[in-house]
Amino acid sequence: VLYHLTQLALTATPRTTSYSVQVKKHDESLQKNAEETVICLDSFEEAARNCTELPEISLNTSNVLKMKDNKVCLILNSVAISVFRRPLEENNKWRVSYLSGLSFAENKRDFPCSMFTKPIILPVVHLATKQQHRLLHTWYGKKLHNHMPIRTFKSQRTVKMELEQNPPFMSRIKKWFGLSSNIRMGLVPELKGSDYEKLKQIFNNTEVTADEQKRIKIAFVEGYESGLQRQMRGRTNAWLKIMLNILTVSTIILVIWLYLSYPGGGIFKLPMSHRIEIDPEDIHVTFNDVKGVDEAKQELLNVVEFLKNPDKFSALGGKLPKGVLLVGPPGTGKTLLARAVAGEAGVPFFHVAGPEFDEILVGQGARRVRDLFRAAKEKAPCVVFIDEIDSVGAKRTNSILHPYANQTINQLLSEMDGFRQNEGVIVLGATNRRKDLDKALMRPGRFDVEIYVNKPDYLGRKEILDLYLARILTHEIDTDYLARCTTGFTGADLENMVNQAALRAAIDEADYVTMKHLEHARDKVLMGPEGKLKLRDEEVNRITAYHEAGHALVAFYTKDATPLHKVTIVPRGPSLGHTSYMHEKDVYHITKSQLLANMDSMMGGRAAEELVFGPEKVTTGASSDLAEATKIAETMVKIYGMSEKVGFRSIVENKKLFGNNNTYAPSTNEIIDNEVKRLLQESYERAKAILKMHAKEHKQLAEALLQYETLDADDVAAIANETGLSKRESSADSKRSSK
Repeated sequence: VLYHLTQLALTATPRTTSYSVQVKKHDESLQKNAEETVICLDSFEEAARNCTELPEISLNTSNVLKMKDNKVCLILNSVAISVFRRPLEENNKWRVSYLSGLSFAENKRDFPCSMFTKPIILPVVHLATKQQHRLLHTWYGKKLHNHMPIRTFKSQRTVKMELEQNPPFMSRIKKWFGLSSNIRMGLVPELKGSDYEKLKQIFNNTEVTADEQKRIKIAFVEGYESGLQRQMRGRTNAWLKIMLNILTVSTIILVIWLYLSYPGGGIFKLPMSHRIEIDPEDIHVTFNDVKGVDEAKQELLNVVEFLKNPDKFSALGGKLPKGVLLVGPPGTGKTLLARAVAGEAGVPFFHVAGPEFDEILVGQGARRVRDLFRAAKEKAPCVVFIDEIDSVGAKRTNSILHPYANQTINQLLSEMDGFRQNEGVIVLGATNRRKDLDKALMRPGRFDVEIYVNKPDYLGRKEILDLYLARILTHEIDTDYLARCTTGFTGADLENMVNQAALRAAIDEADYVTMKHLEHARDKVLMGPEGKLKLRDEEVNRITAYHEAGHALVAFYTKDATPLHKVTIVPRGPSLGHTSYMHEKDVYHITKSQLLANMDSMMGGRAAEELVFGPEKVTTGASSDLAEATKIAETMVKIYGMSEKVGFRSIVENKKLFGNNNTYAPSTNEIIDNEVKRLLQESYERAKAILKMHAKEHKQLAEALLQYETLDADDVAAIANETGLSKRESSADSKRSSK
């Protein structure tokens, strides 16, 4: 409406000339009346020197521009000094007060003489000083007339611009919600009384024809309706924006509230596990499913009896054990035993892993321990199983870097045997790092029973193999042989071997799992995954064959060495070849002669390379062999007391974070190093002597490896005894003929 009113007012009101047009006409009139007089340079300098009044005439611009070395600026400065008679010292600039100039141009451009502020002279001064402005500041270091006071003021327009550019916080919130005064104001301002008067004058104008008045009225009505529609649309958009913003904020608050109030999650309620409690019906594991750990089963059977008939023991004055600690190597069945206890007793089973207590927030571990035992007390009698308890029950520290590190273990100690007794709650803990546990956690009253879960022996392995083989389809399986040739395997290793055999049989599209598949799976677990083919580089295969043949022959001819199992030049894992050894029976201790024999077997590969290819052609393939031999020699000297010079002492390294870890004298360390070096050198010489004595067998074994790629212990024995590989050759010929 305002726009249409303005247009109508302009049509009715005669237009006035703008200010710029008036100034232009005034300048033209002055130019016509002015005399054509020109001031030369000498007159300009004389006027500046004497500060005389200059006539209001035009200067010769070309003459002024010819002045060099800032002559114009220096002349103007001298005029300023002579007019105001002020000293140039900076300390005296506050002693004189100054008045405003006669014009805005004089105050703006800092020229004190009014005669130089005329519109004709200012462009000349500007052109003369424009190119030398930077050099002028370099000379003076500050403005020429810094004594002039500067007064600033704000207009309403400036305040509005500043508020728009940097609005206050509340104004931003109001604007975001659509509650700002600018938005609430209508897009169409109210009509004033003067506007009505102008409209009446337009409509009552007799000079305007009836047709024109009609068009004016139509234009006014259309403009007014358009303004009302824009106003209504603006109000609708504002309310829509407000509702959308309110809905967005409400949705965010609702999501955060649901996330925090969820009974198992949230940033302050992190879940201990997906299901902290496992009902007895969900546990189908019993002691019949646990094989090879008869001693541990017998100890845990007493715990199960406590849980089933607590009155039987309390009648005699006995108390339920507070905790049972299961200690043993990985894969021996500690977790399986804990599940079997809950399954046999038919009580609730709480399973928590030790690392789940650790969180980024301080105090979360202690809170989780409290929540766990609170839930366990409500379900008593029950079993609480903490797997990998060493991560939460490690030795307490006095480090100032982490003063809250002991809160979790302190809470665990308090819950297990504190002021409040936990009747009917038995804690089972499993770890393979018993030495790292805190002593307070190991005392009676917390973990009353400690059970060591060993690797299964021959009978245990046979029972485990019978258990897992009964779950798959097999044909003509010799479990006695498999139990003998899997010495050192844990229950997890045996389960993995049976599973790998079943997968291999499925790949070969066999109807049953046979001994061939099980032996292949055993070699895979023992030596690593088998490569598809040997390397195509003949030189590399030749070096690998002589290297592995050296290992095999030294082990074959050395007394008390670990019996040879298989040798191959097919890549196994990261190695180009592999020689595996296997004990014929369970090993409970190792003698000194066995350790020396194993060292000789490790040195056989490097000795073979040196004898066959020369000292300069030895390779890096013996790095792992040397590391293993060095480890055996160091344990013999430092731990087992098998060195005459070092004596019967056990040297344990003090592992500190900072400082010297060695607590022995330098002479003692030198003796230890010399003994280790002596053992390794003597072992290397013995291996070289064996290979020199059996060079013929060494060459034959290497050629057989190049031909057959993999040989077992019987094949190596046949070559060493010079009986030949007749059986293998006949089988190979039959395979070729069948192909």
